[in-house]
Amino acid sequence: MNKILLIPRRLGLLGGIMLIAAILVGSLMPNPPIPEAPNSDKIAHLLGYALLSAWWSLNLPKRPWLVFLTGSALGVIIECLQALTPYRSFDPLDMLANSAGCLIGLLLAWLLRPCLKVSDHA
Repeated sequence: MNKILLIPRRLGLLGGIMLIAAILVGSLMPNPPIPEAPNSDKIAHLLGYALLSAWWSLNLPKRPWLVFLTGSALGVIIECLQALTPYRSFDPLDMLANSAGCLIGLLLAWLLRPCLKVSDHA
């Protein structure tokens, strides 16, 4: 089976930091004035944290537990910060969606890993 070469480690780290920054900015900015479908924010949480978790898991292949705990903790911290803003609110279901997204991302990385050349340096 041909394997796809992943990006260099430093670029992987930079990409992961950019994903964290995007989640922070998206989570702490005021909501756009456009109407949303019910619970569409939960899907956004799930997908965002799945991408974040998969990315970091592929770049830290020997530490999936750390990826899960850190991703979930990021979600909790952001929810607490949202409670401090006048335009966002604290929602425990968002934290659940974040953690579920982290688990999905770990599973996705586990499924993709055999197809990718992943560095074992973590």
